[in-house]
Amino acid sequence: MFNRPGPRLVDALEWLFSAVHGVPEAAPHRFPCEWLPPSSSLPRDEASAAAGGSPEEEAAAEQKAIADIEEAHACAVRAGKLQYTDPATGYSVFTQLASSRRGYCCGSGCR
Repeated sequence: MFNRPGPRLVDALEWLFSAVHGVPEAAPHRFPCEWLPPSSSLPRDEASAAAGGSPEEEAAAEQKAIADIEEAHACAVRAGKLQYTDPATGYSVFTQLASSRRGYCCGSGCR
């Protein structure tokens, strides 16, 4: 009549618990996953990383990166461009002008 997932569903829930709570040993023994070491989600400024920068230096570098992104966006909008190159990642990013011309948000998580 219908398929009962049984142990696979339980294994997946145990793995999910272990991933959410950061307890790799709680994952099922033979569950097909690979635990990677944690890493920072934001790249550190190369100068502060090489010097082992303090939290204040890292915060200042992050604020400078945000200011650079905002300036690149503002320059592109002033020039009437629909995209610009993100100075932090090198990716091509749509401007606010592109979104307003399109008439809706594409949902890609723009800044």
